[in-house]
Amino acid sequence: MRQVNRIRRATEKDVSTIDRTIMEWLGWRTPREESIKRAIENKELLVADQNGKVTGFIHCVMHEDIIDGGLNSFITCFYVAPEFRNKGIGSELLDRAINDALEKGAAGIETSTASPDARRLYEAYHFKQFMGNWTMGEVFLELDIEKYRSSQRSKASREPNRQAMH
Repeated sequence: MRQVNRIRRATEKDVSTIDRTIMEWLGWRTPREESIKRAIENKELLVADQNGKVTGFIHCVMHEDIIDGGLNSFITCFYVAPEFRNKGIGSELLDRAINDALEKGAAGIETSTASPDARRLYEAYHFKQFMGNWTMGEVFLELDIEKYRSSQRSKASREPNRQAMH
């Protein structure tokens, strides 16, 4: 039987799973449950749910950005469990997060990462480095919204029967 992923908003029942996953991922514990609850309340946290199991999540914060001259979304945390990587889950989460931010009126979408794998995924989605020219360590990336939209239109025209999972 094929495993089905569903991208959905995180709920209160996901708090302990997300907290435990972040602690195991980063290797340090800090009180973060209240922060996770606020992110859920603010509709900033999406999860990949595979038959009731959280396999990944992405946290995006909307904020006023005086540089972009409007709302901006910043991806603060993006995780897919190692055994579920390279199966499209990260792409599904990132697509949904980008589309949510654009629907909310984001003028820009940014993130930072120190992971080469995450950077490759972001760049496949038309994020580009916008500060400095570092090749190692953390890099700051910004979505080229027009290129992203163009690629989505192109993808949709090739897959007419594709339905968004919300």
